[in-house]
Amino acid sequence: MLSRLPAALLATLICNAARADTRPSLCQASEVAIFSCAIGSKIASLCASPDLGPSQGSLAYRFGRKGAIELIHPEAPMPPDQAFSTAVVGDAGFAGDIVRFSRGETRYTLYSISVRGQGDRDGILVSRAGRKLADLKCKDFALGTDAWKLLYRAKLPKAEPASLD
Repeated sequence: MLSRLPAALLATLICNAARADTRPSLCQASEVAIFSCAIGSKIASLCASPDLGPSQGSLAYRFGRKGAIELIHPEAPMPPDQAFSTAVVGDAGFAGDIVRFSRGETRYTLYSISVRGQGDRDGILVSRAGRKLADLKCKDFALGTDAWKLLYRAKLPKAEPASLD
């Protein structure tokens, strides 16, 4: 059947299939998954409304399983710039982006970095009082196509410190 399709149409179908988002996600159908991946048997997702911008739209972090969400941030709707911060990070050995939020004394840092000589790494650092509690590594690539462009459009405050610590 595919061999009967015109070459241009076949190329378009293959290209669109390659772009399909196959990452596991806890985002709703109306949201864009900026960051989403499997961590063990659970899923971590950073979900945005398509109208995300400075002081508008919504941004939500969800962690758990479909039908059994364990953590949602923020718990109540609020402007994204009051709930999250972001930064570009790097040094001589790595470069990438982070999104950060805090719940009480616990800080969560979602990261997508490239480590020189080792490739890309995505995950979530969990820390309290400057002490790392966990480094939850994604099984696969966590970023959606052009996902950070949407996040940058929100003009979130700069994460301090702008590091993986």
